[in-house]
Amino acid sequence: MNAVPIIRLQRWLDGTDREGVATAVDEALRSVGFFLVTDHGVPQELIAATRRVYSEFFHLPAEQKADVKMPRLGMAGWAPMGMEANGYSFGHETPPDMKESYRLGSHVLPERVAQRGENIWPATPAEFRTVVEHYMTAVDALHLELLRVCAAALGLDDIEYFASRSLRNDNTLNVNWYAPIRHLGSPTPGQYRIGPHTDFGSITVLHREPGTSALQVQLPDGDWVEAPVVEGAYTINAGDLLAHWSGGRWRSAIHRILPPAPTAVDESLLSLVYFCDPDPDTMVVPFDGDAEPVLAGDYLRAKIAAITMPDSAG
Repeated sequence: MNAVPIIRLQRWLDGTDREGVATAVDEALRSVGFFLVTDHGVPQELIAATRRVYSEFFHLPAEQKADVKMPRLGMAGWAPMGMEANGYSFGHETPPDMKESYRLGSHVLPERVAQRGENIWPATPAEFRTVVEHYMTAVDALHLELLRVCAAALGLDDIEYFASRSLRNDNTLNVNWYAPIRHLGSPTPGQYRIGPHTDFGSITVLHREPGTSALQVQLPDGDWVEAPVVEGAYTINAGDLLAHWSGGRWRSAIHRILPPAPTAVDESLLSLVYFCDPDPDTMVVPFDGDAEPVLAGDYLRAKIAAITMPDSAG
């Protein structure tokens, strides 16, 4: 059996087995920190359209993409390879991650407030903004429903406890393009498509596609396991702040994206990553244990600063 379980969300959505879904999520977050969710309600045609517009953007000439380059990591826009190294979040000096990214904030959605500047939208493809805003609407609703599942999984009387504290923050849609190594060059020693790290916020809602660059999750015993890619499914994991909120009951697991196989010189992958955070003024007080409370906004700003490669801004 794969260590990363697959959970059908429909049993929660239609009310036929809410307790069973909540229990499965609790077990997954305690043992692994990751799970896959199917029957999530995000239309497959919307996911496909989102992938298409991002693929068209990433394949534009570099000088055209530079028109929307982000001023510094964490703000909106395109991040060329060389701006980010996730290993730095653990204090490890690592080569830059082998990816390009495009970051957009969810403040285009009702009630959400810009935290890191306004979004920067590319002129090409023409339908980019329309498609992406529809996608953000759908994935943000999924994130709030998953937070309700998490509240039930933790046995809270208030099922809206996490969701009600996650309505204003500027969640991040960060789409990563893992370009072919024929384009990037072979990885250097210790280089990953994304280096070992934990996510910083509450949950991450990730849509992946299969390839040789496996997503690996570190288990409590130190072993690494691969998270499977299941057609139509999202990969979900707990971030640092949700793990802290749970009093350490749940894991914010270290994970990494391996470099491509040397023979896969033309492999090109896209990952749609929706990083979700509590509202910045939320004091994350652990439900159990004696760990100190953490102000969500302060924690997130410090972590984003830590993964920025030296001299990468500008």
